[in-house]
Amino acid sequence: MSEKSFYLSFDGSPNPPSTDRLLNALKHHKVPAAFFMEGKRLEKEADCARRVQASGHDIGNHAYTHPDFDKILIQECIREVEMTQQIIHKELGIYPTMLRPPGGLLTDEVENTFLAMGFDIILWSFSVRDWEGPDAQAVSKRILSQAIHGAIIACHDRVQWLVETLDIVIPALRQEGYIFRRISESSMKGVVRKGI
Repeated sequence: MSEKSFYLSFDGSPNPPSTDRLLNALKHHKVPAAFFMEGKRLEKEADCARRVQASGHDIGNHAYTHPDFDKILIQECIREVEMTQQIIHKELGIYPTMLRPPGGLLTDEVENTFLAMGFDIILWSFSVRDWEGPDAQAVSKRILSQAIHGAIIACHDRVQWLVETLDIVIPALRQEGYIFRRISESSMKGVVRKGI
């Protein structure tokens, strides 16, 4: 069975108690992930963000108020990201290099600007739309039917059936020879992954 890489990521963090349930599930399965954090949430839930960091997961920037980057001025995009960088640094002591524009929406100007600023723009390989459910079985089916080597999937830690989804998906993908890895360890650094 040949080894294949798979990358889990979660948007909208920190969002307790959902984030904590997710951390417990990832610990149980011994799986790393990436958490893309919103600055506004992080200001209120820094302790939860520190629990994510202490668990050894990647941390990325998901803007301050989650605006659509294709609908606001580039100066506002930069402000959203830089505010979040400062909050993450204040609370966690790091400046993340991974950036996920909210909704995966970006223009060429946004893409070029943030790549020039040294960010790795991380989108996703296929759409999970985990918030639409209607349950863990349906979401799991969408993930498993589209799984490919090197895939990044984006989920949202507030989704109520996410832990149950991971309990289905992680063993099934391992059975198929997938290894769960951190995005920061991949060879995709500096590369924009287009959401499809």
